[in-house]
Amino acid sequence: MKIRKLDRRHNGHEFFKYYVQFSFINPEQFIEHRNWCWQTWGPSCELEFHSKQTIKPKWAWLSDQYSIRIYLESDSEYSWYILKWK
Repeated sequence: MKIRKLDRRHNGHEFFKYYVQFSFINPEQFIEHRNWCWQTWGPSCELEFHSKQTIKPKWAWLSDQYSIRIYLESDSEYSWYILKWK
């Protein structure tokens, strides 16, 4: 698990400030963390559907053939996440 800051090169940079990269070796970790995000900040959606939401969630996820990620909206969500998982 690696936490990175988004910049203009990344998809979702207009909505989110951070992402958490997970390994394909341990998808159970991603599922556990995604469930925690759901319980902590409420429902969300996959990154590709985020811009179609009328209410913007504080987090989103991406799970495709290239990467498994959770996106966090701001420093506040980042701090909560670090407190729980680091």
